[in-house]
Amino acid sequence: MTKVASDVYRVGDDMVSFYVLAEGADLTLVDAGLPAHYGRLTAALEGIGRSVRDVRAVVLTHAHLDHVGLAERLRREAGATVWVHALDEQALTTPLRPPADAKPEAGLGRYLLRHPTALRVPLHLARSGAFRTPAVTSARPFDDGMTLDVPGRPRVIAVPGHTPGSVAFHLPAQAAVFTGDALVTHDGLLGLTGTGPQIIGPVFTHDTTQARTSLEELASLDADLVLPGHGDPLRGAVADAVALARHAPC
Repeated sequence: MTKVASDVYRVGDDMVSFYVLAEGADLTLVDAGLPAHYGRLTAALEGIGRSVRDVRAVVLTHAHLDHVGLAERLRREAGATVWVHALDEQALTTPLRPPADAKPEAGLGRYLLRHPTALRVPLHLARSGAFRTPAVTSARPFDDGMTLDVPGRPRVIAVPGHTPGSVAFHLPAQAAVFTGDALVTHDGLLGLTGTGPQIIGPVFTHDTTQARTSLEELASLDADLVLPGHGDPLRGAVADAVALARHAPC
């Protein structure tokens, strides 16, 4: 686990990142990684004198498998409340089968036929238990503009496109923003060419045009630390990251 800001820690692996937000003894998880990340999470929390029992909330940027892997387990084991945008709430109940109105624009199978090296992404997901992700049986919906009553009090910024209910979470006091997959710094499907601020491509994105439009919501934020769901954190004005992402290929 890496400390990335005051009371903010990054967990995960070289493909997937999620975050711990601390407020005193209480914790919020921003996204919930993959099922295989449980050991990483428990070890990381021990390193700061905490345990999963201190997790009070899991707040989700969206309802894709690589962001909800531990959500139900933490809900059951820690009694954590799982929060998600109302438009992604249904997807939590069938994590292996996205709703018809939330499917990606492009098919993964055809993409892999043209770019076989990208197979490492689904293989990594499979090895990390993504396709065994349990349904979240109870979640609390939120909407745009809310400041959530959870440790750290993140503010919800709606950035639809990657999924209908994709959001970012703004921490004004830390001048930081968790962007989920609305703005990432690495797309594993693209390999080395997929490094730098960008949106996720159509294989995993519901509406790439809307996703690009939603970047403007991020550009308006007072933040100089971008904490993405994929890739390294990025320091500097979020508006500068958006300017690069706006023109990046996907």
